[in-house]
Amino acid sequence: MISDITPFRMIGNLYFVGTYAASSHLLVTSEGLMLIDTGYDYNAETIVDSVTKLGFDIKDLKYILHSHGHGDHTDATAALVALTGAKTFLGREDLRYIKGFTPDVFYEDNMTVRLGDTQIRCVFTPGHTEGAYSFFFDVTEGENRYRCGMFGGAGPNQLKKDYMHKRGVSYLMRGEFFKSIERMKQEHVDVFVGNHAWHNHTKEKAARLLTAAENPFIDPTEWVPFLEKSAEKLHEIILDESRTHFVNYAHRGASEYTPENTEIAFETGLKMGANGIETDVRRTKDGVLVLHHDETTARLAGVDRAVRDLTLDELCALPFEKNGVTDHAMTLEDFLRKFGEYPITFAIELKDEGIEQDVADLLVRYGVAGKCIVTSFHFDYIKNIKALAPALRVGWLVKDVDEEKVAALMAIGGEEICPRATEITPERVENWHRLGLNVRAWGVADEALMRAVYDSGADGMTVNFPDKLSTYIIAQQA
Repeated sequence: MISDITPFRMIGNLYFVGTYAASSHLLVTSEGLMLIDTGYDYNAETIVDSVTKLGFDIKDLKYILHSHGHGDHTDATAALVALTGAKTFLGREDLRYIKGFTPDVFYEDNMTVRLGDTQIRCVFTPGHTEGAYSFFFDVTEGENRYRCGMFGGAGPNQLKKDYMHKRGVSYLMRGEFFKSIERMKQEHVDVFVGNHAWHNHTKEKAARLLTAAENPFIDPTEWVPFLEKSAEKLHEIILDESRTHFVNYAHRGASEYTPENTEIAFETGLKMGANGIETDVRRTKDGVLVLHHDETTARLAGVDRAVRDLTLDELCALPFEKNGVTDHAMTLEDFLRKFGEYPITFAIELKDEGIEQDVADLLVRYGVAGKCIVTSFHFDYIKNIKALAPALRVGWLVKDVDEEKVAALMAIGGEEICPRATEITPERVENWHRLGLNVRAWGVADEALMRAVYDSGADGMTVNFPDKLSTYIIAQQA
């Protein structure tokens, strides 16, 4: 297949051999050829054709370096390896994305790959994927030496929540993306090598290269603005999704109007416009997981008995009443059976120690693991469930927030910080977002505080009155 970009020499021993949709770059060394990225399946034929047109032999291909594991950078690799026997390189964290080949070498941060008279410094820059790497190498043009740089994954669209949910990617990758960009801004780059052709205007510069007095790829002013624009795009995505993906959690259901943590409370909350349900889980005397906030039933049923000292039948026999509405306790399994298929988000708060494995098993069994956050005020509970079920997203409910707590949450892979609503400010939300954290508030005591939290850019909040929050959101979006 012929490329839609005629293969050409960019600068020094660096050549473009890819397509507009999937860039591939060739380095010609004294001991053979190195290729950076291979592209889609059909790009294997394109690369072979391009290398031949440039006067080189594809059989001399020794190394294939991958900036990251997405198919538009790796799918053609297997065919090229079969043809040439080239050694392949990849970030270990991106193994799940590739097909048809097993990497020969996994990068380490700041490692150098050498072939003949060319060496490439490989820098770990996660974000676009978990295992993205950026490359830096020198080329000689005439009597001058220039530093080339490629950012290993610049597309922030991969960090939209829908994509992350689909792929099981941690929200923390957003924070890694921002950190990688700041790290890359410290690098001096004379020649910006695009991870995709549109990043550095490869096609347009190739046309100018034919007549320009100076090589248009040499431009030390391109690198940092491109990185800053990439960070800005992600920031815009986060701001947009804090509105489009905002979760109005009915707190224990519509608990201002109906008996909390009951079926009627949850149904009422959804009818009032909630797109999420928050609930609490404890264990009964006979080992059943039930939805109940307090340690005892005193507040809800007027009977001062600890939930852990009651059997399920004894607990369910107690009537919970509010505003003339009566209902009974609900098991976690019945809740998931009833509401698990709804297109909503779930916040499951752990109230007892030792229930982590059973809760995780039920969430997986009923298919809600991908659309829930497991939370607790007890850090050890979320730490335990994250260790038992790493794919679950967890959040920490905190009365106040400091850097140590944020660091502890992120250290276990926690993705949501859940502060008391009075702790929320626009500046703090932005800072947490730049770390990759989702932000959800609790303790929303009145409508004024509700509005302040929403306007701060938070990603969600738990409210006892989801109807009022729904009305405010609709008014803001009008």
